[in-house]
Amino acid sequence: MSMAITKESYTDLKEYWDYQRLLEYNKELIRYRLKKVQGSVFTQFGELNTASMFDNIWYSIGNEDLEKPHEGWVPEDKKYRFEWEGKPKKFLPPKPAIYVGDKKIGEFEI
Repeated sequence: MSMAITKESYTDLKEYWDYQRLLEYNKELIRYRLKKVQGSVFTQFGELNTASMFDNIWYSIGNEDLEKPHEGWVPEDKKYRFEWEGKPKKFLPPKPAIYVGDKKIGEFEI
């Protein structure tokens, strides 16, 4: 059974756990986005199976492509949760914002 990250472990290995949680967030984000397009992307062979695309996408992503978790995100996988965190909520990535100069003019959904 996997256990949550203890305060002591996080203090000792902060950079390690921060990076592991960053990876986990991005995995969840890719799965979420693939799930959103399932059923709406077709090829000459029929509906595209997005479940099989995860590995191809994940292994082509570099560190510079990783997105930072939004505030309040709790990992689905218990082994990446802090012991003081509650259960995860429905995964909703933050909406990217549209800026003109320094002024935010709206948000859009991916």
